[in-house]
Amino acid sequence: MKTLFFGAGPLGSVYAHLLHEAGANVTILARGERHDWLRENGLVVQNELTGQRGTSQVSVVSELKPDDKFDLVIVLIRKNKLTPVIKVLAASHGVKNILFMGNNTLGFDDYLKHLPAEKVLFGFPGAGGGMREQVVHYTDRETPKGKRKAVTIGEIDGVTRGRTVAIKSLFESAAIPVDLSTDIDGWLKYHAALVSPLVGALYKHDCDNQLVSKDKEALRSLVRAAKEGGRVLSALGFKKRQPFKFNLFYWLPEFLNMMAVKGLLESKFAEVAFAMHAKSARNEMRDLACEFKELIDKTSVDTPSIDALRRFTA
Repeated sequence: MKTLFFGAGPLGSVYAHLLHEAGANVTILARGERHDWLRENGLVVQNELTGQRGTSQVSVVSELKPDDKFDLVIVLIRKNKLTPVIKVLAASHGVKNILFMGNNTLGFDDYLKHLPAEKVLFGFPGAGGGMREQVVHYTDRETPKGKRKAVTIGEIDGVTRGRTVAIKSLFESAAIPVDLSTDIDGWLKYHAALVSPLVGALYKHDCDNQLVSKDKEALRSLVRAAKEGGRVLSALGFKKRQPFKFNLFYWLPEFLNMMAVKGLLESKFAEVAFAMHAKSARNEMRDLACEFKELIDKTSVDTPSIDALRRFTA
C-alpha cells in the first residue's frame, strides 16, 4: 500500500518512521525548514520511555500534486490547520483513500463539503509527543516494557470494509495495534470530553503535569468536568466509548477516579503525550473547548466544572 503521511509533525513522523522501518512504502510531506532538514538528516525520533533513538531515510516531498498516486494519505495535522489541506486533497485525483487522524468534536460535514464520503475515514493516534530542534520526542506506551497504545480507526458509517482491514494490517505490520470503531464520531466526541478538561487542568499549571497531580481541586474539577461531558454526549444520544474499561470512568465514584487520574498525571507518559503536546498546541486546544461548548449548548445539562476549566484554555 503506497502511503503518504501529510504532515511531518511529531506523530506523522513517528508513524512514518515505524512503518518505513517495517518495510512499508512510505512518503512524508513536509514544508519549509522541516522539509529541508528531513531531506538532509532523515526522520529522527526518540522514545522518551526507553531512551531509544531511531533514524530513517523516508522519502520526503514538499507538495501533493493532483496527479500523484497514493493508495492512502494519512493526515496528521491539527484540525485548526486543516482547511488548506482539505483543498489540496480535493484536487488530488490520484489519491484513493484518506485517513484523518486527530481531534474532531463536531463531526464530518466540513470534510464532506469538499471530499467524497467514500474516500475518507477517521481515527486517532495512540502515540503522543512533541518536537525539539527537529527531533521528535514521543511515547506510544505507558511503561518501557508495556504494549504500544492502539491506533483507533473507523468508517463514517461504522461498516468495516476491505480498505479498513488493509489499513489495519498496514499499521499492524509495524507492530502498532489497531482498534476498529463502529462509531468513530462518538469515539472522537467522548475523547474530546476527556481531553479538554485534562488540558484545562494542565494550562492551570503551565503544562506541569506533576503540579496538576498534586492539586486536589484541579483533579476534582477535571473528573467532574469529564463526567459532565459524558452527560452532555449521552443527552445528545451518543453511546459511551469502547473499550468497556473506558466506561468504568463514568461509573466509579469520584475519589477513585481522582486517584486514577493522579497516577496517570504522575507518569512519564503524561509528561510526553499530554503536557508536551498541550504546551505546543494551545490554539488547537482552545478550538476543541469551543467546539465542545457548541455541543453543550444543544442540551440543558449544567457544566460548571467544564466552564471553570475552559477559562484556562481560552
